[in-house]
Amino acid sequence: MIRFFLLGSIFLVGATPRSGASDYLTEVLPIMKTYCWDCHSNETEVKGNVALDPEVLFDQIGTYNIIRPGNAAESGFVERLKLDETHNDFMPRKGKALPKPEIEKIEAWIQSGAIVDAKKPTEEEAKRLAEMKSTAPDPAAGTSADPMFQLWKNQEGRAIEAKLLGLEGNSAKLLLRNGKSYVVPLTSLDEESAAKARRLAAP
Repeated sequence: MIRFFLLGSIFLVGATPRSGASDYLTEVLPIMKTYCWDCHSNETEVKGNVALDPEVLFDQIGTYNIIRPGNAAESGFVERLKLDETHNDFMPRKGKALPKPEIEKIEAWIQSGAIVDAKKPTEEEAKRLAEMKSTAPDPAAGTSADPMFQLWKNQEGRAIEAKLLGLEGNSAKLLLRNGKSYVVPLTSLDEESAAKARRLAAP
């Protein structure tokens, strides 16, 4: 199904793995201690079996867990932070929604690999980063091994890798490698990407 999606959620800062991964200890932990610690830390109490302490955070990270490395858009942890405050699953349950910049930091951390301590990555984390790096598109080349998948940038210069399915009015239909499709307004793309979409979709 083609769905309209806000660019800020798919054009993430870390849409392609970076050489220096975001770090939970320095970039995300302070946010957790401010907004989530009362209900999700072994220092206080742990609700929902979700502890955000660095030493046990690995239990929440994985392909099918609430924190999915390289896939912030489908991480249940992020989804709950973005719900309406009246929703039963909204988090933090006892507070207001996190500021957008704070959520974006969490998304960027997950997208870049969800590494707990970048200075001392575990063997599993190092392997994960290596795999992400090997499958990342080459920004200089502008395309991946599959010529149908190309880099698309928004007005802020953030990039994703996707296949153009066609144009729908003044929007581009983009298919991500995870199989999800989105309708993105051409006005939200940078000039080069918008022109590329029109050129590729031309009869």
